[in-house]
Amino acid sequence: MYLKEAKKLLNAEYKKRYKENISGFHIEVMDEKIKHSYQVLGAGNFILRHEPCFAGCKPEEIDKLQAMVLLHDIGRFYEILLMGEGKRLDHGVYGAEMLSETADFSSKDITIPIRHHGHLIEELYADEEYKNLSVLEQKLIERNSFLVRDADKLANFYLLITQFGKYGPMFLSASEYKDPYNKNISERVNKDFFAHKCVTRGDVCNLADKALCLWSWFYDVNYDSSFLFIQRLHILEKFFACLSKYWKEEEAKSYWLEMEKFVENRYKKSS
Repeated sequence: MYLKEAKKLLNAEYKKRYKENISGFHIEVMDEKIKHSYQVLGAGNFILRHEPCFAGCKPEEIDKLQAMVLLHDIGRFYEILLMGEGKRLDHGVYGAEMLSETADFSSKDITIPIRHHGHLIEELYADEEYKNLSVLEQKLIERNSFLVRDADKLANFYLLITQFGKYGPMFLSASEYKDPYNKNISERVNKDFFAHKCVTRGDVCNLADKALCLWSWFYDVNYDSSFLFIQRLHILEKFFACLSKYWKEEEAKSYWLEMEKFVENRYKKSS
């Protein structure tokens, strides 16, 4: 029931914003994002099948979790529409607000994970609504958050390694920076990377920084089954091939070795 209703809700929002759009480019982005939502559902299904913490879930709960994963980007379409007008919107926050007004998807175990799926994990833990919940409720939201965050990243990894020429510019836009092709990595970006932290977007100053920000996404992969997915599809090697051109040769080697060691250690734990 939940997944069926989620598909109706997602497709209705997509069609509504699609009709309102005024830019051919942004319509193309909307088309990619509706596909992305279903790709994230596919990655989420892999995690749900392979991750032990979901093994005891009843079919109705799995159905609800699938719906949550599918709806994670429901706020994207309005965000894209506003982008065409030069305005900004946090699609996670907006999507959570939308869902809080629905009958089926207003529970905190859905809205809070969606609100923060695109934020650094620290923002989830600092959320006042989250902090006021019981420990048991917090654990449930953390479990669901890891599912959404991992599935989203796995789908983005797959998109980029298979269609980097087409979609890479969506993630690595030169127009965002004053000196985009400067290959000098910002000190704070470099420090966070080697501390095994996701790079903060606000610290990114050029395409080299942004590429390292994307490369640091692996630090925010949470479930063992997600690392199994990464290993099976050789995502690490293929993603590095896409990003390494943005870095100086010696620095690229150091970024590869650091991440290779990190992912190998995580994969060993999941084996």
